[in-house]
Amino acid sequence: MKQKTHAGVTGKGFYTALALSTAMVGAACWYAYSEAGKLTPPAEPSHQYTGTQAPSATRLPQSTTAPRATNYTAPPRTETITETVTEAAAEAAAILHHTTAQETEPPAPAETEAPVETPVPPVEGALLQPFSHGALVKSGTTGIWSTHNGADYAASYGSDVCCTEDGTVTGVTRDALLGICVTVLHENGTVTRYCGLNEGLNVQPGDIISRGTVIGALGDTNESESSLESHLHFEVQQNDKYIDPESYLSGALTAAEEEETA
Repeated sequence: MKQKTHAGVTGKGFYTALALSTAMVGAACWYAYSEAGKLTPPAEPSHQYTGTQAPSATRLPQSTTAPRATNYTAPPRTETITETVTEAAAEAAAILHHTTAQETEPPAPAETEAPVETPVPPVEGALLQPFSHGALVKSGTTGIWSTHNGADYAASYGSDVCCTEDGTVTGVTRDALLGICVTVLHENGTVTRYCGLNEGLNVQPGDIISRGTVIGALGDTNESESSLESHLHFEVQQNDKYIDPESYLSGALTAAEEEETA
């Protein structure tokens, strides 16, 4: 009776104990595997933190240390730049001073305005007969109606007749009505004509003469105006048109004459 009970425990109990042991071992293994899976993920954050911190810790000393050493050795360059800026400032000041000195010089404008001097009168006499501005007037000598293209200035025979402006003598002629005439072309394009002169002139065609040069003496060769007292017949042309000698000698033309010469 005791032997049967021992054998039963030995056969069935052994297998039961083996099954329980196997189940416990499997449960232990599954538990260990699960715990291992839970512990593994936190390793990545710790790895990223270590990886990002390490480069920043190694780069900061290199990036901050190298520029400081380079900038600290730069004083020679600063001195060179300072010298260059100082020289440039000195040159600029010299140029400014020179320019200011030139701008404050009053003689320069006076010299440039010299060519606009008013012409000198050809003779010093009074006006006897004015320019007719294209209108017909009756000649007291011939009785013919015609335009008076010049102005007549009183002067005695033998008086000096002067050139009004710098110019070149372009003609010395003897007109059938106005007598011996001298024509001068001036630098500004104006043409002057001096009529009724005497023989023995001081100029000839091609001569370059200056303002105030005596071109000859007044004569009695102007037969078309012989009824008037002794005088010089003086004509002025601009752009091939006759203009008033009075306006020319005063240095300014009237508005009507400016339109005619335009």
